[in-house]
Amino acid sequence: RRFKKGISSVSQWTGSEHKEMQRVFVGLLAGAVDDRILVVARSLLDFIYYAQLQRHTDTTLAAMDESLKTFHDHKDVLLELEVCEDFNVPKIHSLQHYVASIRALGSADGYNTEYPERLHIDYAKDGYRTSNKRDYVEQMALWLQRQEAMQYRSAYLAWRKPRAVGFEGGSKPRYKVAKTPPHRQVSVDSIESDYKATEFLPALEHFLVSRLGRKQVIRPMRSDRFDVYNYLYVTTCPSVISGHGRSFQKIRASPKIASRGQKAETAARFDTVFVTDEERPCTNALTSLCQGMQLAQVRVVFKLPEVFGTFPHPLAYVEWFTTLQRRDPVSSLFIVTRSTRNRR
Repeated sequence: RRFKKGISSVSQWTGSEHKEMQRVFVGLLAGAVDDRILVVARSLLDFIYYAQLQRHTDTTLAAMDESLKTFHDHKDVLLELEVCEDFNVPKIHSLQHYVASIRALGSADGYNTEYPERLHIDYAKDGYRTSNKRDYVEQMALWLQRQEAMQYRSAYLAWRKPRAVGFEGGSKPRYKVAKTPPHRQVSVDSIESDYKATEFLPALEHFLVSRLGRKQVIRPMRSDRFDVYNYLYVTTCPSVISGHGRSFQKIRASPKIASRGQKAETAARFDTVFVTDEERPCTNALTSLCQGMQLAQVRVVFKLPEVFGTFPHPLAYVEWFTTLQRRDPVSSLFIVTRSTRNRR
């Protein structure tokens, strides 16, 4: 989530909003505060993220303990800088009991209030709305029974349905784009200058050759034009990397739009994304979590003209970053630079 007006004006916070803020705290603090403060913030956030895992091992629990130990070893800097007067806070005290509670009762999401709040909507509020508000308990019970039967039937049909093998067929696509590209017939010059996609033509030719073979490829020229999208939505399934819930991520690739009349100028937005390497799949192990991931910045999302052949999906021109290997010793964030070949 992007807080356009900052966070000071938000009057009522939800759990989801707190999680959205937590994603950027370390990046915001890096270079802006004393390194000791950054270590305190990073260790506490690490502990929070470990506590949110739905499955734990001895490795993850040991990592939780280590994060908490780091926090306690460095927290006195908050007293030194007069950020707080003491640490007599019940929530801070309760942190030392998390690992023992997880070992005894299971992962912390099992006693999180978010789950019963969600189920109260699914099993009570929705059922009541479907009733005629008279003798609603019996109607709600019948409605829930029918919902359960429909879910069982849907799961059975999905199991029986044959699945196509390969990239072209099978399940529904995990992305969404506009039915009609908002920018039609965009020139290569505009793509290179407005979208900063300087290697657009060589990259497109390389893609076509890899798919069709050099003899069958119609070489893209500077006179060609392309239909371009402003953004796409990608569905992320529950995982240790993307989170526990199914979510939709908006990936923007839009150039700067000059001001018109009273409408202010819109800044260019080219989002960065994590890309899964199919040949090196991600694992749940903490030590190799990012081995199958690559970082890229999306510059252009476009539709391939039919003259180059039929391709069922939109294409994206991206600029790669270096692999995730080096970490900053203080923030523990990965250090990356733009990946180049022959300085291009």
